[in-house]
Amino acid sequence: MSKSAAAGLLCVVVGLACTSNGGDNTSGTSSSSSSSSSSGGAGDAGVDGGATASGGCGQPAAASGLLDQAVMVGGVARRYQLFVPTAYDPAVPTRLIFVFHGLGGDGTQIRSYFGFEAQAAGQALFVYPDGLPRQGGRTAWDVEDLLFFDAMLAEISSTYCVDTARVFATGHSFGGYMTNQVGCERGEVVRAIAPVSGGILGGACGGPVAAWIAHGDNDDTVPQSQGITARDHWLVANACGTTSSPTTPAPCVSYEGCSEGNPTVWCSFAGGHYPLPAFIKQGIWDFFAAF
Repeated sequence: MSKSAAAGLLCVVVGLACTSNGGDNTSGTSSSSSSSSSSGGAGDAGVDGGATASGGCGQPAAASGLLDQAVMVGGVARRYQLFVPTAYDPAVPTRLIFVFHGLGGDGTQIRSYFGFEAQAAGQALFVYPDGLPRQGGRTAWDVEDLLFFDAMLAEISSTYCVDTARVFATGHSFGGYMTNQVGCERGEVVRAIAPVSGGILGGACGGPVAAWIAHGDNDDTVPQSQGITARDHWLVANACGTTSSPTTPAPCVSYEGCSEGNPTVWCSFAGGHYPLPAFIKQGIWDFFAAF
């Protein structure tokens, strides 16, 4: 599926409320670590029916499981966790999915609460980054974290066989805002995004990028109006029409007339910021797996 490059101005995160569930978890233990900041490169196009192989394809088999990693960004060691399924094959370009935590959380917390490795059944690599203390000492995301995203992508792509045509981002709450930011400013890199219970960031925002957006109709932490603003942005960016039709899973709808390769799905569900309904994990995976 073709898509044009996105170019957006830097966005500023403003006025986000604190999440109230699972936000102060500490990091868990992990199975291995590394601290390089090597750059990856795109390999041959057209591998495996349209996949694009990264520079890590064909490298000796790397460790699998949940790996504790670090990469230098602006002189600071930034931590993230990388989940590599046991089915990983270093000769097969594999989807790469970034999952961003909410305010006050970390990668361990969002993996436990929001991760969908079971749904992926070994068909993706997952990245769970840690934000930096930004708001009252609580971890959060900001524009400089785009450089963190770039560094993680480069490092992972140089070590593992990543399908660089199938890089995705998702997240909950403040992580939903970060997901939209990645879509806005790295739309030429990510194939699709799935922000949940977040919003669009302030400032100019580019596009197009395929988008799956979910938000509760009684969210008193991040009002659903924020998610609707995000939805409306992606409808314009993806040249969608104003009509929609039901799609799976319920209660989602898919908008008609979107530009080729950039479907846009809106899922308004009954409920608040927590807990998330059961359909979220499978819905996001099914959307990403369609590419």
